[in-house]
Amino acid sequence: MKTKDRDIQSYIAIVDSFIDQAALQGEEAELVKKELKKYITVRFSKNKWVHPEITKFCTDWYREFYRMVDGRDPYLELKKKSNEKALELLPTISTSSIRDAIAACIIGNKIDYGACLVGKYDLEHLKNDLASIPHLPLHIDETAILQQKLKTAKKVLYLVDNNGEVIFDTLLLQEIAKTVGKEQLFIMGKETPMLNDVTIADLRELGFEKYGTIVSTGSNCFGLHTEDVSKECKQLLRETDLIIAKGQAYLEFFTEYNFPNVMNILTVKYPIVNQAFGTLPSNYNVVLSSQRYAHFGKDYFAEAK
Repeated sequence: MKTKDRDIQSYIAIVDSFIDQAALQGEEAELVKKELKKYITVRFSKNKWVHPEITKFCTDWYREFYRMVDGRDPYLELKKKSNEKALELLPTISTSSIRDAIAACIIGNKIDYGACLVGKYDLEHLKNDLASIPHLPLHIDETAILQQKLKTAKKVLYLVDNNGEVIFDTLLLQEIAKTVGKEQLFIMGKETPMLNDVTIADLRELGFEKYGTIVSTGSNCFGLHTEDVSKECKQLLRETDLIIAKGQAYLEFFTEYNFPNVMNILTVKYPIVNQAFGTLPSNYNVVLSSQRYAHFGKDYFAEAK
């Protein structure tokens, strides 16, 4: 997805929301807000220093935020709270199919502290939302394609998204491991903090090695841009038969490339625009194969050389 496909005001609106949820003191928070809004506005007004791909542009200005706070993780306590709440509720969930496991993953995907344009998610709503698992509407439902790909895949890469949400991913990870085996399931998190996204340190702390091999992107970027991620990440992308990617940023990223083997699972936070499917509106629940859009994308591995 392109940066230009979202109005500049939406980027500026995000600033107030995610800073208000950070562990920053009042004066520091207001200064960071002011500087970030200036950073975004200047780049748009001068029509330069704005990367055309939305995940790369967002990475650039979120990194500016982390530079301003000296690399601290101002969402550490919020991430812990999200995981604690999810762990409390996980035993209450009953799933009878892979579709139910996917529904739980999608409900968990609502826990996103950068998604202010569709409202701040209240963890107290999580219990009631999870009760809707059997009846959750999937506005695009290509679960059958996912199941078929799992039957033939020898190696699966699972790209996690947010803390809290990741606890419910375990339901789907267990189903995947039954099919391909734990040894051939790779669970990938970010190397360093980015909002409430899952890092490899989070995965290790939560004991995710019981489901598969924990691996790192080598970066904290949104998406998996070749100039950011590690050689090991790019090699795994090349070797993997099936990539399961959680969340909006990964869909926005993968639509730029020609990967034929991706399954995107998410609830849409902001409208996603692509020539392959038009516009996916906010609050759409999606299980989508990259076969729909891959032929419009460029060659990732040509860039990776």
